[in-house]
Amino acid sequence: MDFSNLDKKFNSVLGPSTLSDVLNDNSCPRLPWLTFRFKPENQDSIFLEKWKLQHASALNNLITFLKSRHPEAKIDSEFRLPTVQFLGVNLFGIIDCIVKLPNGDVGVFDAKTGAKKSGHWFQIGIYFLMLKAIAQNQGLPIPRLFSLGLFYHDGKNPPDENTFKDNLIELKGPDSIDEIFLDGTRKRFQEVLKITSQNYLPEAKPSLNNCRFCKFNNHCPSAIKSDVTIVAESIF
Repeated sequence: MDFSNLDKKFNSVLGPSTLSDVLNDNSCPRLPWLTFRFKPENQDSIFLEKWKLQHASALNNLITFLKSRHPEAKIDSEFRLPTVQFLGVNLFGIIDCIVKLPNGDVGVFDAKTGAKKSGHWFQIGIYFLMLKAIAQNQGLPIPRLFSLGLFYHDGKNPPDENTFKDNLIELKGPDSIDEIFLDGTRKRFQEVLKITSQNYLPEAKPSLNNCRFCKFNNHCPSAIKSDVTIVAESIF
């Protein structure tokens, strides 16, 4: 693979959202490896700008609801985390919403404007692991988890109580992180990090699903182009 046409990152970092996308058995290991080192092609579009506006609206609605539910809590939104290194991979991220109760328990919440995906749980789970690592590094008490939550809303219409009841999905309790990172997922997570941190480009795992939305599709010689028709003269 030719890297000469790719822009190298100033800092080699990876976001939890990218990791969450590859924590599936059929994901291509090249995506996190390349994203860790290079800038993808510019993806800006009117659709992205609309998403940003909808996300901001959904997040503000989520914050208002959480303030009413936990009036005594400290709530931080768009909380930028310092870089945390796991198995040689530097992770960074911005948490949509952190709720900290007076007793020190924390909740991690994210607003989503699209369809429900299991990968979203991996993303906020990684955020909490990063919070634990940061506290440990700073000699602070390890935060106790009371909730991991995902709020699905398009941000267009004001949500009511029933909207939150139907679209705010939570895993509650200090052990809820273990519901996300089951044994097989933990092993897969570690495997992805080790592959991402290695010095050589991993072997591609091309498929229509893997290649269609890959940010490096145009640069990868192994990529399957979804708009190409394969003509078979004879298969018999």
